Amino acid sequence: MQVPNKTHNSKKKKLIHEVRIKFLAPRDLKSNLEQMADDRNVTLSALLRLIATEYVKRHLDI
Repeated sequence: MQVPNKTHNSKKKKLIHEVRIKFLAPRDLKSNLEQMADDRNVTLSALLRLIATEYVKRHLDI
C-alpha cells in the first residue's frame, strides 16, 4: 500500500471551489483593463472577477 506524500498534500488542505476561465481579448482591451487594475492596486484577475460578478448580479436581478 502506498502512503500519500503528506508534505505535498498538507499545503493543499483547503478546499478551493474555483475554476480557471480563459478567453481571448483584443490587446487594447487588455491594456485598458491592466491600467484599471493598476489604478485600483488590484490584480487583473481580481478586477475581472469584480467586473464579472457585478455584471451577473445586475442581470440576474431582472
